[in-house]
Amino acid sequence: MVNHKIARLVVVGNPSERKLNRLLNKFISKTNGKHFEFIITPGGFLSFNFPKDIKEDIDINEVDENQLELLQLEASKVIKSFFEKLKKSRLQKLKEMADYITIGIDGANSEQTQFIELIAVYSLKQDEVIRWTGKFYPTERQKRKLIKFNNLDSHFIELNKQKVVILGCHDLHVYNPRGQSVAKLGGYKKQIADEFKLKCKNYQPDIILQHPHTTDSPKIWSSSWNVVNKELLSVKHFASAIKYHNWNGDCRRDLDSVLEKTKKGDVEDFLLN
Repeated sequence: MVNHKIARLVVVGNPSERKLNRLLNKFISKTNGKHFEFIITPGGFLSFNFPKDIKEDIDINEVDENQLELLQLEASKVIKSFFEKLKKSRLQKLKEMADYITIGIDGANSEQTQFIELIAVYSLKQDEVIRWTGKFYPTERQKRKLIKFNNLDSHFIELNKQKVVILGCHDLHVYNPRGQSVAKLGGYKKQIADEFKLKCKNYQPDIILQHPHTTDSPKIWSSSWNVVNKELLSVKHFASAIKYHNWNGDCRRDLDSVLEKTKKGDVEDFLLN
């Protein structure tokens, strides 16, 4: 087999979870003679409902470990079910063709008043999630509803003797010059961005995997990736996971442009459409 770093599963449109399962089967059947260290999926690739044990609103500024574990447990059930729906022969081939798959999975309470955006690093050899992390840097519209994943160290993991950083979608914008220039001095977003960037600088990652929910133009992320290229010279490979979709109408840029400008290094794209 020919070894590669990253296989990027590119979702076109807004398919149902059932269709995603069929599309993954199709991807596995068509990939011959190649091995990938990482398969990356978009944010919200899967979804789950908050467990009944969480009946009241969570204090998004003080999420306790028990609450977080309950959410991760519920998300794990959905991931397990997703893989169980694959044909056994396809699942075995997936395990042979890749080492890890990163899965964006979103959860929300029944009132849709609070939500969390998780990312699971799933070891195909071990058949389990080996690391949970999630979005820590909300958009302005999300800051009162998003349950932030406050453990910044969870984004840093060594896999196959390489230093990897796992990002939620908007997390990459800690490197966005415009966003940081208007961030309130002493405010949460400024503090958390500075803290995270310092951790990245000290860590000197080899690979960054970002998990946006939708991307219809490379300009959404290009400014941030440009800064990463300048400030983190150790990064040899990066990829923004792509769901090519615009909730408000037509996509603003062609897919080829989006794919070309949201990756670096050894990244192969596979369309799920």
